[in-house]
Amino acid sequence: MQEAIKSEEIGNRNRERDRVVRSRTRAFAVLLALIVIWTMSIWFYRRNLEPGDSELPNDLIVNLNEATQAELNLLPGVGEKLANDILKYRDEVGGFESINELMNIRGIKEGRLLSLKKHITVNGKPKLTK
Repeated sequence: MQEAIKSEEIGNRNRERDRVVRSRTRAFAVLLALIVIWTMSIWFYRRNLEPGDSELPNDLIVNLNEATQAELNLLPGVGEKLANDILKYRDEVGGFESINELMNIRGIKEGRLLSLKKHITVNGKPKLTK
């Protein structure tokens, strides 16, 4: 009789343990799915935010002394505000003598300049506005 009770208790414990394991497994699967969905949504958002370097034509070269805001926006990492800052700087100093002058603009550091170098030039005479 006691063996039957022990056997039944063991069976009950095993069923309870199995129920807890299934519940935790489902919770883990849901959490994992949410993490994957969240990561993918961030990736798609960033991908559509601005064109990446790999999406730019290899022959895209923008002359900083003649570029419009739309042309500057094509550059990797250059948004509307930074394009406006570049145009404002160009107007204030009368044009770019060197692409390294971009470092004088707030928001452009060495890393961003390196990603821009293959797509920009200052060839030609700078516009003298002053």
